[in-house]
Amino acid sequence: MPAITDVEFRQFSANHHNAQRNWLLVKLSTDDPAVYGIGDASPMQDDEQVKDLITRFVEKYLRGKDPLESELHWTTMYQDPQARGGRLATTAISGIDIALWDLKGRILDQPVWKLLGGAHRRSIRVYANGWYTNPGTPKQNAEEAKIVTGMGYTALKFDPFGQENFYKISLAELQLAEDRVAAVRKAVGPHVDILVEAHAKFNVMNAIQIGRRMEEYFPLFYEEPVSQERVAELAEVRSRVNIPIATGERLYTKFPFAEIVEQHAADVLQPDIANAGGITELKKIAIIAEAKHITMAPHNVCSPVGAMAEMHLDASVINFEIQEYHAEFYTEHYFTVLDGFTRQVDGYVELSDAPGLGLELNEAEIAKHPPLARMTSAGGTVRGI
Repeated sequence: MPAITDVEFRQFSANHHNAQRNWLLVKLSTDDPAVYGIGDASPMQDDEQVKDLITRFVEKYLRGKDPLESELHWTTMYQDPQARGGRLATTAISGIDIALWDLKGRILDQPVWKLLGGAHRRSIRVYANGWYTNPGTPKQNAEEAKIVTGMGYTALKFDPFGQENFYKISLAELQLAEDRVAAVRKAVGPHVDILVEAHAKFNVMNAIQIGRRMEEYFPLFYEEPVSQERVAELAEVRSRVNIPIATGERLYTKFPFAEIVEQHAADVLQPDIANAGGITELKKIAIIAEAKHITMAPHNVCSPVGAMAEMHLDASVINFEIQEYHAEFYTEHYFTVLDGFTRQVDGYVELSDAPGLGLELNEAEIAKHPPLARMTSAGGTVRGI
C-alpha cells in the first residue's frame, strides 16, 4: 500500500463578469510517484495561511500513513488545537480530505461515488450561477436568463437585491428586486426553476416581507434570507414564508448544521465542500439532514476539483436536491486547467467511471493563469452581519 509522503500546491485564477477568483489545489503525494490525490482548499483569501496549515497537518499527522484511513486522518486533524471551529482550518482539512478520497479511488481503481456507497443517480442536476449582471435592469437580467436557458439549463440562481441593501431595503429597491424576479420568471417560463439569493443581508422582518413578495414567482428556494448564525431567525422566516429556505455556505463542520436540522430551521442545506470539511464531513451532514427529509444543494464557488468532488457526493446521497454550477460562466480555461472536468448538457452533468475524481492536472495550462493579487466579487456583499 502506498504511504503518504508530501504535499504540493497549485494555484490559478479565472474570471466571470461578477467575480475574479483564485483557487488553491492540493496535491497529496505517496512513495509511489505515479499515485497521488488532488484536493481543493480554496478559501477565496488567505491562501498562504491555508497552505501553512495543510503543510503542518501533513507533516504532523499524515506523513508515512495509509491514505485509505481517511476517517481517522480527518478526526486526528480536527482534534488539533488550531483546527476547531475556524474557516481556515476547516478549509485546510477539506483540501486534504478531498485529496485523500481521490487518492483512495486511484489506489482501488474506483470512482469516488462508488467508494461512497454507490450512485443513487449518475446524472447530476445543476443550476447556473454567475450568469447575470448585478445590479442589472429587469430587462437586462431577463435577456441574460434567456441565454442561460438556451444553453440547456433548467434552473438558475441570482441575487436580485443589488449591492447596497443591508438589514433593510427601501420600498423602491424592493420593487426593483421584485421587477427583476418577475422579468426573469416571464423570460424563462413556468417550468424553469428560479433560485433567489439574498446573501444573508436582511433582518427578520424585511426577510419575511421580501419572501412574501417572492412567493408568486415560485422560487425553488430562498437562500440566506437572514444570517445563518442565528438559527432562531432562520426558523422564524421559514415559519412565515411559503418558500423553501436554504442556508449553509458560511457554516463549517457538521455541528452547526445539526442544530439547523434539529430545529428544522431550513429546508435545504448548502455546505461548501472546500470549506466545511471535505467529502467526509459533507456525507455526514447529508445523513443528519436525511433524518428530517431536508435536502442538500452544496454551495460551489470551487475549482473544478471541488465541483467534481461535490458531484460525486451528490450521486451518493438520497437527499440531493440540485448542484450549483458556475463553470460555463468563467473564462474558458476553467475547463482546461484540469483534464476530465465535465460540461453540463441540458442542465445535467454525467459522472464517469474514472478512478478517483476522474481529473488530472494540466500543468502547462495552470501555469498560464497565475493567481491574482486582488480578487473581486459583485455577487452580493455582506456588511455588518
